[in-house]
Amino acid sequence: MVRVGRILVVAVVAWLLLRLLRAIHWSQVAYAVTHLGLWQVVVILLVLPVRRFVLAAPLALFVTGLDVPRAMVNDVAAASVATIAPSPGDVVVRLAMLRSWGIDAKAAASGLTLSTVMFYVARLAAPVLGFVVFWATGTFYARFGLAALVFGAGAAALLGGLVYAVQAERSAAALGRLLGTVIRKVRPSATGPDDWADRLVDFQAHSARLLKAHGRPAVVSLCALVVVEAGVLVLCLGFVGVPMSTSTILLLACTFLVIYPLTGLPLMGAGVFDASYTALVSSHSELETTTLVAGLLVWRVAIQVVPVVVGLLALARWRHVQRGATNSAA
Repeated sequence: MVRVGRILVVAVVAWLLLRLLRAIHWSQVAYAVTHLGLWQVVVILLVLPVRRFVLAAPLALFVTGLDVPRAMVNDVAAASVATIAPSPGDVVVRLAMLRSWGIDAKAAASGLTLSTVMFYVARLAAPVLGFVVFWATGTFYARFGLAALVFGAGAAALLGGLVYAVQAERSAAALGRLLGTVIRKVRPSATGPDDWADRLVDFQAHSARLLKAHGRPAVVSLCALVVVEAGVLVLCLGFVGVPMSTSTILLLACTFLVIYPLTGLPLMGAGVFDASYTALVSSHSELETTTLVAGLLVWRVAIQVVPVVVGLLALARWRHVQRGATNSAA
């Protein structure tokens, strides 16, 4: 089933890309991208820290002892690693940085888990928001409704699982005993099932306290996240010449929200997201495909290339500080 699914995805994406490429005048795309004004580049660069702030805010809320600036550094460094290296390299970097800042291992693990799960809930729920906004303005697109239904069900299931997990002490204990039994069979010298049960119950209880204390502000920050994400794309499209009106902004932003889950694919869905977005917007408007592609290229550079460079610099700086601290201790 997985292989069949991959083949279908590749076939659909190839069809969308071929359809897209035939309609693009690449010389016009290059002209639009390379003729951005200096003030436009400055505005985009100023918006990026705002985007990074709302991305890192849930991590700062859920990890006890972590402030927002360090959460932003942790987030951008992990994002750069995730772009150029396979998972779970980004998680390893996150935990290593948190430990180096004196964050307790349990606090780091539970906070990172909660922020990650909540982010995926927001990512899957974004199509529902996009569809509702469209519907509220008197516009109904069946494909948008289908996306909202499918991804919204996924968000509800994931959120329901999270709520159950932080309340199910018995299930955590049973899972801990099962893990302990399996690990004991593989490594006879490892701790027993009861010890693993206590660990998971403690982890579950700590996560439940965090979710109860910071769940509401985290939800607010995640709602702000999807709005900011859509706003960055609309800004980039406007800068390359897409004519803006209230109806156009609604179409551009809500289409982004409806297919936002595609950014969960490798490289933020490069190719897949772009082709889907261009095809949907073009089918519901008179906007030129060439201009849309130019705006998407600027957006890709802003949210992928720039953060990777900044993240690698932050990671290099962190490692330099760590080596200095190690040499001083020696």
